[in-house]
Amino acid sequence: MENNQIEEEIDPRIIEALDDVLEELSFDADQQVRVLQTCDDREVIIIQPNAFTISRIYATGRPDGRKPQGFESYHSYLCKKLDEYERQHGSDEGFSMETEEWQMLFDECYDRYIRYLLFAGIKRWTEVKQDTDQNLGVADMAYKYASPEITWQIYQYKGYILMMNSIARAELALQINEHETAQQEIDKGIQKIGEFCAECLREGYDEAENITRERYLQNLIEFRTDLNSITNQSELEVIENSEVAVAEEHEIRYDGGEDDEFLDELEILLQEMTNN
Repeated sequence: MENNQIEEEIDPRIIEALDDVLEELSFDADQQVRVLQTCDDREVIIIQPNAFTISRIYATGRPDGRKPQGFESYHSYLCKKLDEYERQHGSDEGFSMETEEWQMLFDECYDRYIRYLLFAGIKRWTEVKQDTDQNLGVADMAYKYASPEITWQIYQYKGYILMMNSIARAELALQINEHETAQQEIDKGIQKIGEFCAECLREGYDEAENITRERYLQNLIEFRTDLNSITNQSELEVIENSEVAVAEEHEIRYDGGEDDEFLDELEILLQEMTNN
């Protein structure tokens, strides 16, 4: 089908509603990411990289704001399903899920990945920790209950999720001037990623091990080097006196560098999510 071919007619009121939304939000090149609150007290993050493109992500629950089966997330629903199975059978032995259920769960994880990338860019580390905790839970759930073919669709990314989770925990410690705790969080992350690399090699996923070791493990090692370089009292005082200084001091440690670069990457990911 040619790109300029009309696929179907659309109610003009839908386009008018979109026009009204764009006009109401009014594009601001200096504020392309905004956090708003709805009348039902839910936070919504609006991303508007230009005057014609807009995306929204809910800050809690599912990123798309939906409640599958009445639960905060599809993951929560499946955990409830697992709990009920264990109560009925006395253990989780024999528990399984359909391929379609795993795919829906992984799709939700990808949306959550988009969100925690956004949260990292605006330095909301508590939310990064929460989302990566949940995605790690999904990866471990798949490893325990799914076939290897299904499991490694998400499990191959466990090293990256561990890296982001460790950075979030370290940044939260730095926000309250717990420098030693931040180092400990990075050390634990390095150990967990090392264990994951060994797991990849044992199970024959050499490419996943190589990517994890060369990128995500190395990132945490460099992160720790940055932390160790802050040794004299004057540097510590700068961190203690300014949260902004903390953000700037450690900005290079995660690939969130320039705002424009971050927004470009986020826009690409959001487009991929839409296409999928």
